[in-house]
Amino acid sequence: MEKIKKLFSSKYAVIRRDDLSVIVEMDYFPEIPKSMMYRNGRKAIFLPMRVSDIMGNDKLLDELRVRASC
Repeated sequence: MEKIKKLFSSKYAVIRRDDLSVIVEMDYFPEIPKSMMYRNGRKAIFLPMRVSDIMGNDKLLDELRVRASC
């Protein structure tokens, strides 16, 4: 119960879906449209990404093919 109270004192938390454990707690969330999160223990760093940067997901190869053909 004490852990839950501590969690709600923060505004944001990143939770791992597999076991529902709290990965990172944050007082604020960055107001940027696209960013990459790096973490070291409980500390998180958000680095902004450009609009032209590609995030790795299921459509990554399709996006790379389209950009290469231009």
